[in-house]
Order: sequence, then C-alpha cells, then structure tokens
Amino acid sequence: MGEKVKLKRTLTLRYLVAFGLAYLAPTVVFNYYGIITQSSGGMMAFAYVITTCVMFFTAFSYMQMVKAFPKAGSVYTYVQQGVNSHVGFIAGWLILLDYLLLPMICYLLFGIYMNEFFPALPTPVWVLSSLVLSGLINIVGVKTAGVINTVIIACQILFTLAFCVMCIRYVLEGGGQLFTSKAFFNPDTFSLGGMLGSSSILCVSFLGFDAVTTMAEETKDPEKTVSKAILIIAVGAGVLFAVVSYFSQAAWPNAFAEIQDPDTGIFELLPMLGGEAMSTIFLITDNLATFICAMAGLAAVSRILYGMGRDGVLPGRVFGKLSKRFRTPVNNIIITSAIALSALLYSDNLMGAASLVSFGALTGFILVNFSVFSFYYLKSGKRSGGGNIFRYVIMPFIGVAVCIGLWISINANAKILGVIWLVIGFVYLAVTTKGFKEKPALMAIEEDIEIDGEREDDEAL
Repeated sequence: MGEKVKLKRTLTLRYLVAFGLAYLAPTVVFNYYGIITQSSGGMMAFAYVITTCVMFFTAFSYMQMVKAFPKAGSVYTYVQQGVNSHVGFIAGWLILLDYLLLPMICYLLFGIYMNEFFPALPTPVWVLSSLVLSGLINIVGVKTAGVINTVIIACQILFTLAFCVMCIRYVLEGGGQLFTSKAFFNPDTFSLGGMLGSSSILCVSFLGFDAVTTMAEETKDPEKTVSKAILIIAVGAGVLFAVVSYFSQAAWPNAFAEIQDPDTGIFELLPMLGGEAMSTIFLITDNLATFICAMAGLAAVSRILYGMGRDGVLPGRVFGKLSKRFRTPVNNIIITSAIALSALLYSDNLMGAASLVSFGALTGFILVNFSVFSFYYLKSGKRSGGGNIFRYVIMPFIGVAVCIGLWISINANAKILGVIWLVIGFVYLAVTTKGFKEKPALMAIEEDIEIDGEREDDEAL
C-alpha cells in the first residue's frame, strides 16, 4: 500500500522523435504559408533559417540542462534548479500557458475543418469526439500514443515530399526558375522588422524539442536519449521547413503580393499544383496532424502539471498523483481536457489565444538559456577551460540575445495578454509564499546529478 508509483520508462529515441514531431506537426509549415509569405515579403525560407539558428542556441541549452535534470517539468525544472525556486515557478507558469492553449486550439481547428469536410456533423461533435479520444490514448500510456504518432507523421512526411515534387514539376513545366536566390532572399522586399516578426511567430513551430523534455522520466537513458532527440527535432524540423518553404516560393514567386486571404493561403497554392484533389489530400493529412498535435500537447502539459504538483507548487493530491494502473497523470489529463473544452467558447477569438504562445515560449526560452549560465557557471563552478566558457557562457548568452530580439517583435496585443497572465502568476506565488517570505517547494530530485561525467550529491547542490 505504501509503494511509491513512478512513471514507467519505456520510450526510446525513435518514439521521442516521433512525439516531438507530432507536437510541432510537420504540416504546420503549410498552415503558416500565407501569413509568413506575406509578412516576410516572399522570404519564408529565409525566415525559417533565421528561426532555426535562433532555436539551435536554445536547443543547445536544453541539452545541457536535461543532462543535469532528466526529470518531468521541462522549463519549470531547469529554471527552478538553475536559478531559484521563485523564478522557476514563474518560468513554469509562462510555459504552462502555451501547453494549456495548444490542445484547445488544436481541437477547435480540428472541429472547424472536419465540419467543413462533413457539414452534417456540427463542430462541437468533432471537438468533443477528438478530445475524448485523445484523452483516452494519453491515459492508457504514451507508448500507445507513440505508435499512433509514428504512423500519422509518416503520412505528413509523404505529403510534404509529394508537395515538393509537385512544386518542382510545376516550375519546370511553366518554364520558371527552380533555383533562384529570390526564392530565399529578395533585397527588394526585405524588411528587418517584417523578418523578425515572422521569425517570432515561427519559433512556435519548434516547441516540439521542448515537449520531449517533459517525457524524460519515461525515457530510457534520458540524459543521452533526450539530448539527441532535442538536436534531431530542432535541426531536422528547421531544415524540412526551410526546404518546403523554398519550393513553395519558387512555385509562386509573387505570392506575397497576390494572395487573397493569408490565413488560408495554402489553399490558393495547392490547386495550382495538383487541382482540388491536392487540397482534399492536404485537408485530410492536416486534420490528422492537428489531432496528434493535440494529443502530444495534452501529454506534455499533464507531465508539467505532474512535476509542479509533485513538488507541492500546485496541490499535490490533485496534480501530483499517478494512476497505479496506467502510471500516467490521469487527473491532469482530465483537467487539461476540461480546459480544452473552452475551445467552443473561443471560436471568434482563435488568433487572440494563439498569439499568447509566442510570448510564453520565447520568455521561457530566455530563462532556460540563462539557467545554463546560472547553474553550471555560477552554482557548480564550471568556470575554467575554454570548453566550459563556450558551453556555459557564450552559447547560452547568444541564446538569450537572439530570443530577446524575437520577443521584442511579438505583437503588442500578445504582450499585453502575456503580461496579464504573468501578473496572475505573481499574485498566486505571492499568496502561496506569504508575500515571497517563504520559498516555493523545491524540485524533488531523487537521483544523483551528473555534470560532464561527474556525479554530485543532491544536497551539496
């Protein structure tokens, strides 16, 4: 009766990569096509390259922190242990906003698109059915979710490859230029503000590498496996998105000026490439991607809530419990699914909710980058040697700088809404710590911490 229930370690690198790709959804590049093509002046590929470079530095910092703290909690864990418990709570509170909103947005999008495809069934029916199915899969266990993710991701990749082939054929048959520098960088339409604004939106496409860190306690050899998955997802996704974007710009060079509705711009390009059949195939593939993105988002946020509940930052009896049968945070899955039902209330303000994701993500990235310097260089004394300076000072501060650059470019309304959420977090923290006089509960690290091959006692840290 007194046996402690722990998360079950079953995940390998293959399933982690599948989970991360499911979270970021490879077909998301098509959803952003119209908006980013217009805002970047026809240089979506260049915007993705910039974003990938920015995300590389942050991914590098994640890799350093997961080696020391292979625990559920992601940003919350790293900042809490790397800086201090108060800042860690705020970091977790900010990134929590992203994870809570993602399933809601995905279910809503799924409902809207499926209603268009099968108008006989209203949107609420599709929202509710996808929500229940996603919740059940997550309750049974992430291994099952990983198998489903792998199959659907394969479909997305096949569609993406087919899209690139169709673009090449379209350009060659039309006598256009397949390899042209303007499909990547056009000095005539370049705007620094437009490019940074585009990149600040696209950074959300890379949240998959953050999501895999929430599964560390269910991963075999997490110090190595999760680090590899982070790098593969961050760089692999960036290359994929940039290549797809390049071909789309080559196929329709003047799209930035000719698109009628940027929100659905991809449906203006697809008929040009393969007729209405191409649009239908995309609709089916994208709906599947939206569903597994919601499923992955639900899994990730339930683990973040579990990490915070286990520590007593949130009520542990509710958020810090695991099912003895499934060894998954069932309470958190149910609570998050209930919150996601609010999708039915926000059908007229989808962009208002979605705009918050960039605010929380970039703020969290900034704090994780700083945590590497704080934990390794300041707290652990890794100050000597060029390698340590490079890993724990130069790389993380480059990450901080570039993330701040993108954060400044975030939409003003998103900043206002993000600050409101931040204030709510400060108030909650102030109340629970009696006016900041007490520290929030610290992260419970059950295993020794390894830093560059050295084992250190938890209490010594």
